[in-house]
Amino acid sequence: MSVSAKLSTIQGIAWKPGLQAIKDSVTFSSFETFRGHLQHDARQNSEETRKKYASLIILRLFPERSIDGINPRAWRMYRDEKILEDLARVTTLESEPVISKFVLEQVIVIPTGSEIDNATVMDFISSEFGSYKQDSFNRIRQAMRHMGFVLQTRDKLTVQPISRPDNAFLILLHARLAPKPCIVRVSDILSANFWKFLGIREEATVRSILHEAEARGLIAKYVVVDQLEQITTRYSYEEYMANAFRL
Repeated sequence: MSVSAKLSTIQGIAWKPGLQAIKDSVTFSSFETFRGHLQHDARQNSEETRKKYASLIILRLFPERSIDGINPRAWRMYRDEKILEDLARVTTLESEPVISKFVLEQVIVIPTGSEIDNATVMDFISSEFGSYKQDSFNRIRQAMRHMGFVLQTRDKLTVQPISRPDNAFLILLHARLAPKPCIVRVSDILSANFWKFLGIREEATVRSILHEAEARGLIAKYVVVDQLEQITTRYSYEEYMANAFRL
């Protein structure tokens, strides 16, 4: 049985509360204390709602169950809204298989400026859940808007470009594929989904970021050896984050 077949609906994205939670987390000394803060957040009306929101925020934005995970650490070191939103977009999509499937199959593959009509969203929801669900229809549209993939004008969704997420891409490259200095095949980077979740549409853009990172000394090499395209990283993930390197 597929993951989507086990789910009954898409949950609300809670995008802005989630970003604020990341910022708040850096003031706590432990993850458990922070979790307690989320569960007692007075901005939510009921205890049930508070626990639900806390669970969703942790699932999507604190996948390591740590205040030193990639999102809080990036906020602590960079204090950069763009980097925060780019990374949060990735961890959110990685935790939400139905929404991420919609991004990969219906959004990132069409040109910016294209419209996504309601029928496309409705057909996708029906296919994933076996029947049409109005709440999931509304929530997937809301998720696309909040994460920056589309612009909504009245009832129309128009695919919009996301400004190049160079720094989040390089942070994720080190976190996911090169936690210690090593050689990484470009084909392995391109076969990953994180760069698409960042909003990058073309493989050429990935290569451009890598070339610029080499020129700036953020990675050691970008070479083609015996028709094998590869990079060599210079820093470990820990070193990269500790120095808050930027392209």
